[in-house]
Amino acid sequence: MERLIPNIKRLSKHLSLLIIIALVIFTGVTGFLGSKLEFDYDFEHFFPQNDEDLDFFLEYRETFENDNDYILISVGNQKGIFDSQFLQKANRFAIDLEQLNHVEEVISPTNIKQPILNTFGYIEIPLLHINDPSKFKNDSIRISKSKEYTKTLFSSDYKSICIVVHNAQIITKKASDELLIDIESLISKYDFKELHFAGKIRGQKTYLTKMKFELILFLSISIILIITFLFISFKSIYGVIIPLITVFIAITGVLGIMQHLGKSLDVMSTLLPTILFVVGMSDAVHILNRYIEELRSGNKKIDAIKITFKEVGLATFFTSLTTAVGFITLMMVPIRPMQDFGMYSAIGVILAFIIAITFLPATLSLLKKPKISNINPKELFWNKVLSKSFLFVIRNQGKIVIGYCIVVILSIIGIFQLEVDYKLLEDLSEDNPLQQDFRYFENNYSGIRPFEMAIYTKDSSSIFNYETMLEMNKVENYLYDDYEAGFILSPVSIIKSVNKAVHGGNSNHYNIPNSEKKYKALLKKIERANLKDKLRHFINETNSVARFTGKMDDIGSKKVKEINILFEQFFQSKIDNNLIGYKMTGTALLVDKNNEFLATNMIMGLAIAFLLIAILIGFIFKSIKMAFLSIIPNVIPLAFIGGLMGYLGTNINMSTSIIFTIAFGIAVDDTIHFLSKFKIENSKGKSLIYSLERTYLSTGKAIVLTTLILCGGFMALIFSDFKSTFLIGAYVSLILFVAVITDLLLLPVLLMNLKKKK
Repeated sequence: MERLIPNIKRLSKHLSLLIIIALVIFTGVTGFLGSKLEFDYDFEHFFPQNDEDLDFFLEYRETFENDNDYILISVGNQKGIFDSQFLQKANRFAIDLEQLNHVEEVISPTNIKQPILNTFGYIEIPLLHINDPSKFKNDSIRISKSKEYTKTLFSSDYKSICIVVHNAQIITKKASDELLIDIESLISKYDFKELHFAGKIRGQKTYLTKMKFELILFLSISIILIITFLFISFKSIYGVIIPLITVFIAITGVLGIMQHLGKSLDVMSTLLPTILFVVGMSDAVHILNRYIEELRSGNKKIDAIKITFKEVGLATFFTSLTTAVGFITLMMVPIRPMQDFGMYSAIGVILAFIIAITFLPATLSLLKKPKISNINPKELFWNKVLSKSFLFVIRNQGKIVIGYCIVVILSIIGIFQLEVDYKLLEDLSEDNPLQQDFRYFENNYSGIRPFEMAIYTKDSSSIFNYETMLEMNKVENYLYDDYEAGFILSPVSIIKSVNKAVHGGNSNHYNIPNSEKKYKALLKKIERANLKDKLRHFINETNSVARFTGKMDDIGSKKVKEINILFEQFFQSKIDNNLIGYKMTGTALLVDKNNEFLATNMIMGLAIAFLLIAILIGFIFKSIKMAFLSIIPNVIPLAFIGGLMGYLGTNINMSTSIIFTIAFGIAVDDTIHFLSKFKIENSKGKSLIYSLERTYLSTGKAIVLTTLILCGGFMALIFSDFKSTFLIGAYVSLILFVAVITDLLLLPVLLMNLKKKK
């Protein structure tokens, strides 16, 4: 037997070397693939899948055009826009914009011609006589009386004009980047003293640039914080390098898998490396901490490794499984970036576990036994702190329960104050240049949030029917006066413009003719002047569907929902529903709908996570009571943060809704480690108090340390310029902190009352 021992050790070393070589090859391949990952940010990826509103919008877009393929550029002059030099410069700028690749049309006040229809035929006169200052006074009077131009192409104070650039439909990322570079180059060339511009292509570029920067920033901060925590805890390079390598292999593996499966990094998946770094570190720390504890107890290296993986390995597997379950529930959300984030996070967590149980024992068996302090365990810092904490729990059980009851009641009150709300650019801080330009268009023009609505006729009647046109005119007036939309273009606005043209450009005639006879005469003039082509952007081929498009302020999904309810009431009471019906649509509406989905799916996802994890824990401990007990200390932190969010006015939206699912899957890990150790100690036939004390002292350090690491890693996210990322970092850190406090205070009390014999 003694002769076999060296052979067994030699076999163990060979196996360890093979494992390390395999992981090196795996890291090399996945690292190569991961280096090819591209960044992408497309708002349309956040549309709900398999949804009737999305299906309607895609058909609507096919009939008309996409509602956000445009750029708004405002150029201003402090002395006022009626300055010949300024207008000529703006006109040259508009002409140059029209020459750029991927630009389909440029609408500028300097190139607009007003149609005039008279007995001599169809003529056009300039809206602005940019080369004849003597006509500026008449131009300004005519423009100020024209409702269709104010806060659309001219700012409310008439100190700036708006140039609308329509780019290629459904523009690709490459073309989008090229166009943005060309526009920025042109802006630099003209050097206007006051210029603001906004649009999808700029928004995408802003997000992508920040995503790339923050990916490196978060990882760097997390690594620095975690190295600090590891060194303080283990006081050796040994205890720092091994966990770092373990997690690095897992992150590299996930990024390589993502690239192989054709997934790009978006605003959600940029959080993956940081999350996997801190979550994967938990496995390594629990294993390493227990290994050192066994060495300190006098066990040999191989024996210490065996005991560690026998007692901690299974618990680590279950904690990885519960964390993965938390992420997998995000796949219930019918939004692709959320589903991808949930799936790849779950893959990463399981991969981190596999690497931890292969790389760590292989490495520990090959490395020399680390130097372990021989200080009496009772004198160790952690034992002192945890012993005092345990005594506090034993002596104050009633107070702890009462305290948590008060916290739960206050939390529930706060939860009822939570609201579902989202704004398109709320992720960006107010000092961000894009956000500032966005606010400028809200304050001086009609905003930049797209507004889209389809009006359809009933009984196969035509949009050009006089009664139908009058009803649609009521709708358009309501949109301007009560809905607070602007820059509205529709068949109604075009008919009004033509009527105005028939009357020599007189703004008093910007309306629908007051008799059907006059209206039909107007339609004949439209036919003769070949103006029907202008209507084709707003009416489908069968003349049964009309497009109403415009802009509005980014007032938030909650407010939009309220005004849509009021619009529905108006439409039902003031509009002839036998003639026309309507349907709101557009990219903004679909993004708003996501928030409704996410709020609903958050509750459903949490309920499923609770159930699955309770079943899993019940299976581990073969006890329904233990399953129920394990959920309590993890629901309380979620309720606490939900209440805090309610009191602080943090809304539930696309970003904040995933906080609870992520945090619950991670927070329950500490409970499982605690219960697993308690099960082992309790099975030795010792007293309840003794088993709890041994569990408290043995597991306490590991769960506090891993929580500090997790909190440190997630706290790195608070340095983000994105509000959503900041909130995820802050609230997940708080949940994990409250969870570990609850595990150390409330969980022992629950166990004592559950196991106490009559």
